[in-house]
Amino acid sequence: MAAPAETEDQSIRCPPHWTGFGSRCFRFFWRTLAWVDAEKHCISVGGNLASVHNADENAFLRDHIETVSGARRHTWIGGSDGEREGQWLWSDGTPFDYARWSIGEPNNYGYEHCVEMNWGGNYWNDNRCYHHKHFVCVRPQSQ
Repeated sequence: MAAPAETEDQSIRCPPHWTGFGSRCFRFFWRTLAWVDAEKHCISVGGNLASVHNADENAFLRDHIETVSGARRHTWIGGSDGEREGQWLWSDGTPFDYARWSIGEPNNYGYEHCVEMNWGGNYWNDNRCYHHKHFVCVRPQSQ
C-alpha cells in the first residue's frame, strides 16, 4: 500500500521549545556564552545563531526575547565581520540584507566583530565576541 500523499494544509512545525515565525524556528537561550560558543551550541541543536532579514523578524525577536525573559536583554545574533572588517556576514550563510544598527554603530571600538541586538532598547551593536551574552538560535521549520 502506498504512503498517504501529503496535503498542502499540513502545518509546518517547530520542535519543542522553539517558536515559529515565517518559515523558520527561533529559540532564546538563557545561558550566556561567548559568540563563537553560542554559535557552536546553536549548531549542536540543529541551527545557527539567528540571522535577521527584515524589520518584522527583528520586531518578532525583540518581542520574543522580552516575552520569554521579561526584558529586552542584550542578545547575540549571528552577524559577524570577523573575516573582514566591515563586511558583515550571517553565520547561517544567508545574505546580510538587513541591519538595525544604533546611531554610530557598528564602530569596531576595541575590535568588536559580533552583533548583539536589543542595544539601546531596539537596536544592534557590534561588540567584542568574547563577552558572554544570551543568544537566539534559528533553524528551518519541518513538515
